[in-house]
Amino acid sequence: MIAIKLNAGNDRNGNPRRVFVVLGEGGSVLDAIDEGYSGISALHEKYPNINEGWAPMEFDTTPREYRETLKRFKA
Repeated sequence: MIAIKLNAGNDRNGNPRRVFVVLGEGGSVLDAIDEGYSGISALHEKYPNINEGWAPMEFDTTPREYRETLKRFKA
């Protein structure tokens, strides 16, 4: 498994809109975790050994894609 980070900037109130997307073998999306104010700890709380030793690659995204990604994997 590997994780990437999608960044949709901040909302009008200054809240971060960033999500870690966990990818499995072959690039299939397994999970999405809202970064919130926790940073990388949000990812490591659920997946302690993922991306061990390095930060996830970060890509810009839209606020809509951010919301839809989280919605797809909401528990």
